[in-house]
Amino acid sequence: MNHSNPAITLLMRTTQIYLLLALFSACAQYSISKLEHDLQTNVYQFNKRFSGKMMDISVVYVSLENRRDFLIDSNKIKDNVSFFENSILDIQYFDGDQPVKITVDGAEKEFNKAMVTIRYQISVLPSNQLKTIMVDQKWVLNEGQWQVEPDLSVFLK
Repeated sequence: MNHSNPAITLLMRTTQIYLLLALFSACAQYSISKLEHDLQTNVYQFNKRFSGKMMDISVVYVSLENRRDFLIDSNKIKDNVSFFENSILDIQYFDGDQPVKITVDGAEKEFNKAMVTIRYQISVLPSNQLKTIMVDQKWVLNEGQWQVEPDLSVFLK
């Protein structure tokens, strides 16, 4: 369609540019949303298996360099700790060491690290007393997969 009116041609080109920008913006938001969803899924799955004492299954969520120590320490936990409840209290997102602002729609930009604060209710042998502990889990994005770098020392005290 050939328009001789330059205003109509300019309007059509401007509309095309806005549509492309909207498409790119939607793709970027989907990517961030997928990052958040994948992280939350992995956090949930890891903690469900960990608190269920399925250490050999939960280890797949642990970063490679921490797996050996995780398996050694988690066996001590398996024998001495009873889990009653856990819940995620907070998730903070980071791009490297820089915090990523959270809006009502989620993370403002892409991120590759997260600190997840979890509350556990446990008892540790020889006591049968219920206690509540807070654990900060560091999660990193490694080759498209969210992995935890666990610190299990709080369970071994």
